[in-house]
Amino acid sequence: MTAAAADAVVQAPTKPARPGFFGLELLDNRYPALHGMRVLAILSVIQIHVTWDFHDYVNLGLPEWFVDRSFAVFFGMDCFLVLSGFLIGSILLRSIDTSGTQQIRRFYLRRIFRTFPSYYIVLTLLVLWHPLTPIQRENLWAEYLYLTNFVGLGRARVVMLWGWSLSLEEQFYLAVPLLFVILRKLPTDRARVVFLSLLTASGLAARFAVYWEGRPWDNIHLYDVIYFRTVTRFDAIVAGVLLAVLEARYGKRIAAWLESPAHRAMLAVPALGCLWLLLYPETFGQENVQLMHLFSWGSITSVMYLATIPMVLHGKGPITRALSLPIWRRMATLGYGVYLVHIPILDHILVPIALRLHRQAWSLMVIWPLTWIVCALISFAVGYVMHIFIEKPSLRIREWLAA
Repeated sequence: MTAAAADAVVQAPTKPARPGFFGLELLDNRYPALHGMRVLAILSVIQIHVTWDFHDYVNLGLPEWFVDRSFAVFFGMDCFLVLSGFLIGSILLRSIDTSGTQQIRRFYLRRIFRTFPSYYIVLTLLVLWHPLTPIQRENLWAEYLYLTNFVGLGRARVVMLWGWSLSLEEQFYLAVPLLFVILRKLPTDRARVVFLSLLTASGLAARFAVYWEGRPWDNIHLYDVIYFRTVTRFDAIVAGVLLAVLEARYGKRIAAWLESPAHRAMLAVPALGCLWLLLYPETFGQENVQLMHLFSWGSITSVMYLATIPMVLHGKGPITRALSLPIWRRMATLGYGVYLVHIPILDHILVPIALRLHRQAWSLMVIWPLTWIVCALISFAVGYVMHIFIEKPSLRIREWLAA
């Protein structure tokens, strides 16, 4: 889980009581249902990496249909990107309404002390843990500068290849002052919505431009060049900014509009259609899967979340109530640490155990879910330790500097 997504709920006006040493510095609870969405996204990312390890790393022989469906649930990562944009949009709107530069300064302080300490500690521990390949040593500077997604990903090339999404977000944050200036100069909220909609759509144009220039592509190279790069994957974050504008300026009208079952269906049907296309990119033929990826890696996911999140935020039914349970808020608070450590836990602890069980003739349909569950449990436990000893002290420093 990415750091901004973990912090993607706007701060409430009233400051909660400070927890004790072993207590969690809980995320704000203004939008409680988003915590449930965040935890589901965390679990979806973990299951993808379990499949990835079993299929590409040690090749335990998972059925291809299972691998395809597991990898198709990549949109949990895009959920984090949308929520990151939601946070950025909320801050930009406050900046437009208030002092401006002070809010931007606070934004960068919050990001630095939320993301940097845990990232650099985990990265450094991994660097010291095992010998690096020559290419890993050559690319290490890029990982420390949040440029992982531009050096070519692979286990032999970078130490923390899952840092690509964190790099993408940090690179996007560099554009926040420019985005602030543009949104502030636009005269109306309607103009801001139009601008952000066009900017979101430009992500698809960027993917097609790269695709057209470099064709023909093999699937791995296409994935490496388009899926991980900021210039072709920024649209999900911008969609979150757009969502923040819509919620802040038109939230009450949206909530009233969604009181009608017919109106909810008008959002649910396209959201379900997007979900189908994400799960089954071969819908329009195997020969068109690469083209479908250009739509799926940002555009279809953005439309799906732009339709789904308002229904979740303003819903009153069992789904919203389930996503709003208090347990999700506690789990979501640990999400950044979980994201940072879950792959080392898989690689160095659970995959060797899975190999041993496989040699003992255990079914993969038992080993896979067991590995997923145990990886999640251990990752949340380690995430808790990181929260107590790294994140909370960093947040205290951040509060002092931002005061």
